[in-house]
Amino acid sequence: MSTGKKVALFGCATPLLVLFLMVGCVAVLAPGGEETAENTDTEAADADAEADGEEDNEQAHELGETFEHGSFEFTVHSIEEGVAGLEDEFGLTQEARGEYIVVELTAENTSSSAEYLEGSNQVLMDTDGNMYERDISASSDDSFMDQLNPGQAAEATLAYDVTPGTEIDHMLVNGKTMVDDGVRVDLG
Repeated sequence: MSTGKKVALFGCATPLLVLFLMVGCVAVLAPGGEETAENTDTEAADADAEADGEEDNEQAHELGETFEHGSFEFTVHSIEEGVAGLEDEFGLTQEARGEYIVVELTAENTSSSAEYLEGSNQVLMDTDGNMYERDISASSDDSFMDQLNPGQAAEATLAYDVTPGTEIDHMLVNGKTMVDDGVRVDLG
């Protein structure tokens, strides 16, 4: 092949190569733009869900009041403070490191499908903003570890081991996921 033909071939191939690279770059960048639009939509949906959750959290409930959160209808029946020990199903006493605060509540699955209710999602909050999780070994909440079918209810006695003198302000009751804060129930 002569030098002139090589230059002509290279001259024609170069714009095609540049065009190919430009199309490739646009194709690579375009999904990023779509992802940005999808991320924006997802962020907006998350903000809406967060706002809904904040509305749930802003409304405080009281002992004995029935309310819904997530797939469940809850009633927090009672709270007992200063309990030194609790007897388990086998007649053995579980002693608190400090003292137990015992909360009795009921939850009913109001959805149209089976749902898990987690006892670990139900927390106490003191007046300083500290969070307390239940003591599994002292709580009688076996149903709070199982799946509840539509219409089924579970009763639980949740025990929280706290330092004596701890002033509990409220409980966060959660019928959604563990990342949700739950609904405030004033215990005073």
